[in-house]
Amino acid sequence: MFAPLTSPHNPRVKAAARLRDRRGRTQQQRIVIDGVRELLRAVEGGIEIDEVFVGEAAAPHLTADSDDRNASSGASDSHHPAEWRQLAERLRSSSASCFVVPPRLLEKLAFGERDSGIVATARMPRRELSELRLPADPLVVVIEGVEKPGNVGAILRTADAAGVSAVIVADGGTDLFNPNAIRASLGAIFTVPVCEADSVATRDWLESRGLRIHAA
Repeated sequence: MFAPLTSPHNPRVKAAARLRDRRGRTQQQRIVIDGVRELLRAVEGGIEIDEVFVGEAAAPHLTADSDDRNASSGASDSHHPAEWRQLAERLRSSSASCFVVPPRLLEKLAFGERDSGIVATARMPRRELSELRLPADPLVVVIEGVEKPGNVGAILRTADAAGVSAVIVADGGTDLFNPNAIRASLGAIFTVPVCEADSVATRDWLESRGLRIHAA
């Protein structure tokens, strides 16, 4: 299931490393997901995973049988054994290309100083306002003018906990899929219906559905 990959000059590694920058994400229309919890939520949210890079220390969590996986502890995310088990099961039935990489390569791919033991690349999800499906009596959160990715992620995490129907990022000026936004959301960015739109289009969309608008 997992093939060894050791060369920093491998085209997959080079392309994945460029996803740490917004320009690379825009050019490739792909994102980087750092962390087992975030990756699991992406898979649960139906995100198409292209590649998975797991560090040598964390590899037993995904490649060993359940008993060995429970006993293993080689990454900072190893205190989430249930999530590693769930992710391993999901990846077995996916079409993602999976690799075991040495620490120096994982550091090249990861974002920031966090050692999660696993990094993945995925197609950049896009959703238009017209694609949002709302339940009866919905609660929609509109984020307007928030520039810091970490703040966007924190709002998405709170929205997820509150059972919000959808989140619209209006004139945000930020990269919605910045790794900091993904990390701060704890992966909620993949499970909460979210889209980007300008303020005028957002207001028109809300009014066309008869939703009351409250400013905060």
